[in-house]
Amino acid sequence: MNRYYGLFMGTAIPFKHLKKIIRKFNYDYYDKASPERQQHFIEIIPEFHISHSNYPHHRVECIMVEPAFLNRFLEIINNLNFTFILCHYSHGHFQTTMNGNELSVTCYRSLEDIVYLILEDEEDIDRKFANQLLTLPLEKQFACAPGIKKSEDYQHLLDTWVKEVLAYPAKNA
Repeated sequence: MNRYYGLFMGTAIPFKHLKKIIRKFNYDYYDKASPERQQHFIEIIPEFHISHSNYPHHRVECIMVEPAFLNRFLEIINNLNFTFILCHYSHGHFQTTMNGNELSVTCYRSLEDIVYLILEDEEDIDRKFANQLLTLPLEKQFACAPGIKKSEDYQHLLDTWVKEVLAYPAKNA
């Protein structure tokens, strides 16, 4: 069974509708498939980056998609009002310190070889950086770049992004 992360990024993710879609794929397709067929399904582990949205108190379950229906699943998801990025299962963590704040990010690599850095809120103790991110347009709330492979390139992307976020209000005041 292949496993991927599904990054859900948006300002108002329609969880009620999303859960209906997940139920359809998990219960109507996966649960009714033979054990032999189930072994070939793709498991998508949801990860959320939500700005100005009510995150549900309960977790959204993994999504089980048969490879033959992956394109249809992506088509359905991409027609909703948020961004969905399918990423490789393996990911990493990077840290930086700016203005005395230690910040950590989780790194995801999309199937198209684009790296995404998402802030880990729990590391931002006073929430200054996290709160500042929420004032920015969604596309500025994470960092991304194609083809990064070396640790120093990840670190450069992180440091550059944090500096841009910290400078953003000054540029646009």
